[in-house]
This record gives sequence, structure tokens and C-alpha cells, in this order.
Amino acid sequence: MSYPKESFFSRVYVLLVILTLAAVPGLADYKKVGGGLNFFSEQQEIAMGREYSQQLNQKLELIEDPFIHQYINQIGQKLVQQSLRPELKYQFFVVNSEEINAFALPGGFIYINRGLIEAADGENELAGVVSHEIGHVVGRHSTKQMSKKLLLSGIVLGAGMAVGAKSDKWGDVVTALGGIGVFFAAMKYSRDDERQADWLGLTQMTRSGYDPNGMVSFFQKLEQLHGSSGGAGLAFMSTHPLPAERMRNMQQEIQNLDHVAANPVVTTYSFRQVQRKLAGLPPPPREKEQTLSAALRSLDQGTSTARAGSSPPAGATPAMRAQSRALTVPGNTVWVDTGIDVVQGQAVEIRASGRVFWKKNSNETCSPAGAPGTNKGFWKPISSVNTGALIAKVGDTYSYFYIGEQRSFQAPATGRLFLGINDDNPFDNRGGYNVQIRTGGR
Repeated sequence: MSYPKESFFSRVYVLLVILTLAAVPGLADYKKVGGGLNFFSEQQEIAMGREYSQQLNQKLELIEDPFIHQYINQIGQKLVQQSLRPELKYQFFVVNSEEINAFALPGGFIYINRGLIEAADGENELAGVVSHEIGHVVGRHSTKQMSKKLLLSGIVLGAGMAVGAKSDKWGDVVTALGGIGVFFAAMKYSRDDERQADWLGLTQMTRSGYDPNGMVSFFQKLEQLHGSSGGAGLAFMSTHPLPAERMRNMQQEIQNLDHVAANPVVTTYSFRQVQRKLAGLPPPPREKEQTLSAALRSLDQGTSTARAGSSPPAGATPAMRAQSRALTVPGNTVWVDTGIDVVQGQAVEIRASGRVFWKKNSNETCSPAGAPGTNKGFWKPISSVNTGALIAKVGDTYSYFYIGEQRSFQAPATGRLFLGINDDNPFDNRGGYNVQIRTGGR
């Protein structure tokens, strides 16, 4: 028996919501690793991390000193062997940035800024941060956060089909997050994710012979610096906020840890050597420093990452300048990054032409205005707008608006302009729209 498209999607949506609510935080135990909503297989997780790691490595200035690299890798691999996912091929990178930050991509690609290493007082503090990041990989927290956002975006069935049945399509799926770089740079793990990474981090470093109090002392230090500096240079605390409750949890967990060494490692001669080597290396020029945060934001945008001296700082608004760009919006994608930043109230004009085959195995097409008579789809970003219509959004938001074949409007917000197809499952669409964008300036 075949169901109407909208009816079938609605049934699946209800089922997924029920399954998701059955595992909401509050019933979750952060010591139960590996469960929860996740549309991505381990193979896809690793492939995703590898691809974005290769992109990051082209954008970042990595420290290639053999001694420093070997030292960080040695610490990381020692911690990995005590983790619940030791079979992954973890890779560790040191970034020449004074920003205090560290980040783990899916699949075990972990980045540590020199600023974080220089801020640590002992090897156990450094090992605590690295172990915490390994904990996020072990818990598969990045792909779980992606899956939750896909669910909330209302295209989870399309995502499930594309990721599960069409494994080569995962790259298209993650564009639904508003751009994978934007997602990574702005990602905040859930409180349960952070609790789990704390617990895994403490367990891994303790079983590796380190004093687990180093993880607590370093996080306490970052929390104090974050408060006194207003967060300047402390990108780590933006993605890993540390409520007092988590600090108390960690201190309590330390009392219950097993496998604590008789003389746990606090620091080593090698750690001091690395800090001396870093002190002897020239810091990146202020106007050219390529931070991990900026590099993450630029992932998948097709352009090199912005330099700190040439781009506005976080929270600043872009200048209102006139821009003109022609591009194609393929029918089988969710959101396309136009590369244009707009300011709230800025005049924007968009003209579009072309055809999209919006039905699978059918020659029925529609223009950017969409297919009439199909305006009640439950799963579409804008349920009241025709299927296949050209739509837009600004920034990482769920506030979508209709474009069609031509529209002049004022930007509703400040941020990056994205264009998309108003379809409940665009992944099997063919064709596309040719789009011309013009913005006003001053």
C-alpha cells in the first residue's frame, strides 16, 4: 500500500518524536555511553571528520616541530588506549594560535592551540583537556548534535534516507545545519554531553596514570579567566561552558574513581621542554593570526578562512556594502551558502529562473515559484509555500522566507544569506535554479 507523501512523512515524524522523547535528558544517565539519537554511522562519522580535518589543515598554521608533535601525540594515544573507542585512528594537531581553545572533529581528529598548552601549569592539566576532547569523540557528541538539529529542522526523514540509504549524500545532509562550519564554530554540547565528556575524561586520564585533579584545576582557571576577561581569547569556554554544578560533579567523581596511581603524574620534564620550545617560537602576527574558531566557521564555504585583522570580531556586524553574485541552487540540496553577508534592513534583490524536477521518477517540473497545489506539506521548511519553491534564510536560524522567481526585500537579520528548496525531501530532486543576487550598499 502506498501513502500520500505528506501523510507518510507525518507518520514517520510522529514516530521519531516519540522515540526521541523516550530518551530526553532527565531520564539519561551520562555514564551510559553510545546510545541516543544518531543518524550517522561510524564510517560516515570518520569520513566526515577526515574531510573537514583536511580542510582545516589547509586553513590553519600548524606547528610542525617534531618534538612538540610527538609529545602531544604520545599523550593523546596514551589516553586513547584507556578510552571506550581505542580502535579509532585518532590524530592530534597543535595550532599556532594564542587563542585558548581545543576542539574535536567527529571520528577522532583533535586540535589543541598553543595558547592552551602555554596556559597549563602541568602535564595533568593539558592531559585533562585532551582527555575531555577524546570523551566527546567517544560519546559521538558532534554527530548526535547534528542529528538533533536535523530533527528540529523538520527534514529528519530526508536526512535519514540520505545518510542511511545514500551514504555518499551525508555532505548534502549537513548543509541543513546552515553550513557545517557555522555549526561547529557555534556548537554548544548539551549538558549531558559535557557531563559525559567530563566523566570519560577523568576516567581515561586516571587510568593513564595522571592526577585527575589537573582537569578540575585547569577548568577552574579557565572559568576565572573567562569571567575576568569577558571571554576574550577564551573560545574554549564558548563551546564548553562550565556551570558550577559540573565542577562539583567532577570533584565528586574523583572521590569515586578506581585505578588511581599511587603517585599520579602532575607534570613532566617533557611538558616543560614543550612550553620552552613554544616560548621560543614566534607567535603568529596579530593581524594574520588564523584562529581555530575562524577556521571552523569557514569550513565548507569554498573560501579561505578570514584573518583576524581583516574580518570583524565575533559579535560585530558586517559593513553594509553593495554586492552582486550569480550562482546555481541545485534542486537536490537543502541550503546553499551564497557567500553574501547582509545587514538587517539592507536592500536585497533576488531573481531566479530554471526548472526543478520535484517528484522522484517523474518529469513534472516547477519554476522557482514552486508547484501549485502542494502547499500543505508538513515537513517543508515553509509549510504554506509551494513545493520546490526557492526560499531563503539569514544566518543559523529557522526563520525562513519565500523568494520565488523574483523578490526585493529588506534583510530581516544580520548574517550570511542562504538559499534553499522548499521540499520535504529534496535529496532526489533534479535540475536547479540560476540565481542573481544584488544587495544595496552605503
